[in-house]
Amino acid sequence: METTTTTLTASGIKCQGCAGAAKAAVEKLPGVTAVEVDVPGKTVTVTHAPDTRRESLADVLTKAGFPAK
Repeated sequence: METTTTTLTASGIKCQGCAGAAKAAVEKLPGVTAVEVDVPGKTVTVTHAPDTRRESLADVLTKAGFPAK
């Protein structure tokens, strides 16, 4: 399966608990195959199917309480 990697900045990620919650939220999206959260860098790197839109990833993070862009 072909995949794409997208990195988003999520300013609300401040601890490992936040990282776990952000990861769990993104993993629920169809097409997502891997999620890595960098707490100090406040970034979420997602490996996903090519048809998964960046806006969808940012939206799910924002709804989980981690405003993303």
